[in-house]
Amino acid sequence: MRFLVRLSNGRKYTPLDRKRLTSLAYRVVRVLGADVGNLRVSSSAVELDLLLESQTNLDKAVRALEDEIGPSLTIRQLDLQNVPIESAAAVKLGLALFNEERYWESHEALEAAWRQSTGAEKEILQGIILLAAALVHLQKNEHDIALSVMKRGYEKLAEHRGEHFRVDISALKETVARMLSSRPEFFKITTSN
Repeated sequence: MRFLVRLSNGRKYTPLDRKRLTSLAYRVVRVLGADVGNLRVSSSAVELDLLLESQTNLDKAVRALEDEIGPSLTIRQLDLQNVPIESAAAVKLGLALFNEERYWESHEALEAAWRQSTGAEKEILQGIILLAAALVHLQKNEHDIALSVMKRGYEKLAEHRGEHFRVDISALKETVARMLSSRPEFFKITTSN
């Protein structure tokens, strides 16, 4: 079984701490027959995949992680069948998750909308999905990969202007262009009311 566990980042870990946190998390859950993977660090949370043979040790594993890293924020089983979601709701959810620095979950939600889209909407969604994916790599302290994926996201948005999905595409492109010329960082996508 696979769970996405988000723990509070009250100790102000950064992506530079990723390897140390991965070792620490593995050490505290392996005695329960569990494993960890895909650890990511945002300004507010440490996210990881918790892999268990059964749900029996889930509570113990989460408590052990909380003792070492911080209180749990969310726990979600990942190996369940996804419930279909309407495109507009998926975009709204995806953008909200993006702005909470939950980039992996944002990517998943936006992908549900992307599958239902065509034309310019599909390309714009793909651009935003690539930006979320880039920031997942940034959370893993993989700067070169983050820049490469961010550039691909920018290229998908390059020909588009105006407002789509309540997002000012030109403002978004300016934000991304600034990071491509210096360095990537976590950011929010501003939406209109």
